[in-house]
Amino acid sequence: MKTKILALLLAALMIFPSLVSCSNSGSNPENTESPAAQTPEVVPEETEPAEDINSRLAEKDDLPEADFGGRDFIVFGSDEEGFGVYIYTEEMNGEGVNDAVYQRNLTVEERFNAKTVYSGVATYGTCSSQITAAVASGDSESFDLVQYHVVSSSGNAMKGEYLNWYDIPHVDFTRSWWSPSNINDLTIAGRCYLAIGDFALSSVGRSYVMLYDKDEAKNYQLEDLYTVVKEGRWTIDALRNVCSVVYTDTNGDGKENDGDYFGLGTDSYSNLNTYLWACDNQIFSRGDTGELEFRYYSEHLVDVYDACWNLLNQTPGVFKKGEHKAGMKLFAQNGTLTCNAYLDGTISFLADFDHEYGVIPYPKLNEAQAEYKTMVDGNHEAMSVIVTEPDLDFVGTMCEALCAESYKQVMPAYFDVCLKQRYAQSPEDAEMMDLCVNARVFDLGYVYDNWKGVSFYFQDLLVDANHPDITSFYKKREKVAAKYYSKVVELFENGN
Repeated sequence: MKTKILALLLAALMIFPSLVSCSNSGSNPENTESPAAQTPEVVPEETEPAEDINSRLAEKDDLPEADFGGRDFIVFGSDEEGFGVYIYTEEMNGEGVNDAVYQRNLTVEERFNAKTVYSGVATYGTCSSQITAAVASGDSESFDLVQYHVVSSSGNAMKGEYLNWYDIPHVDFTRSWWSPSNINDLTIAGRCYLAIGDFALSSVGRSYVMLYDKDEAKNYQLEDLYTVVKEGRWTIDALRNVCSVVYTDTNGDGKENDGDYFGLGTDSYSNLNTYLWACDNQIFSRGDTGELEFRYYSEHLVDVYDACWNLLNQTPGVFKKGEHKAGMKLFAQNGTLTCNAYLDGTISFLADFDHEYGVIPYPKLNEAQAEYKTMVDGNHEAMSVIVTEPDLDFVGTMCEALCAESYKQVMPAYFDVCLKQRYAQSPEDAEMMDLCVNARVFDLGYVYDNWKGVSFYFQDLLVDANHPDITSFYKKREKVAAKYYSKVVELFENGN
């Protein structure tokens, strides 16, 4: 059975050689120390993929030999979104991701004589309160790793309930299975409390992208959108032009409603929020000193808001509805040419889609913007270790091993599911998927928002056709936001 799984993974990797890396950060096979032994430096967001695909499977994590005596490695989180299947599954069933998760866990279990166990709860709120209770009581046995909703988990981080990842041995953020954002965007003063690794598969699956109907694009005689994207011309204005050209009053009632055909379909939640990051306006970015700073509001923000507000409220052919996944649902019903979506939405919503479709990034603000960018929905999982954890050698070893084996085994299978294998005939599709995943931004201001910062202003305002101005809205809240983010910075500068 192991031979069969390895063969399937090799086949997937050969089809998608540049696509399957979650982070595409550089690796350092000579380095086996904890990041605490190094000075964190900004690392490149992307590197060229290895030409020899076997090198992915052969890449060593350089972990020392260990025998943990058959003990359980308990992962705790909320299974409200069904992410528990990415952490633990009881048996193989022939489904790609399920079997890859099973094989990953078995690989680590046999190597270190330890078993991965998932302990999930029903809701995010319950999960957060149980973490607080465990820390308050000194509980050191209920779980070893916290992995759940990043925005909710930041509330526990702000209470000082998580350890600094740089104090955990064997964890190396420079390796391929950790996101470079751990160093670039989530570390201040040598401290990081919420980390993104390939073991947290939802941090890939909930990446926001756009889907487009290739068949209908041809019917409307549109320019190939892949070409537009690759030439850097996929912008807010380009999307507006598509919407204006494509809109058709299908039911003939003279009104825009869900009986018509639209250029863009979206819901009114984080689908809209994503435009902030897609247009290169992070909440925290590096200032003149090179340190991460709260830098949300600027003339650039005003330009971004104006462009997005005009797109969503002044452009014919845009369908938005205050219902989660409304855009994806309309797209699946052949009601719109493009839609805002997240990656794992392609699995659940398009299983029976009878048109050829493509995956493209969100548009840039304008052609002067250097790169495409996107965000990952706040319900994705981040990884943390509570301060009462007594055995950091055990936790560090298991986290590093599970992330490494996820990079080697689960990521290829996951992408194969997203692309449903039919893209094997189209290298361009794989290239676009690769571009979208590499465009992910993990902004410290969003990750540590905990519904107290500015992260959700964008989606709240963009749905309001009577609110074309962001400046007055923000100025009324500026002091409160700045005060909150000063507390976030204090957490890093002063430690727990």
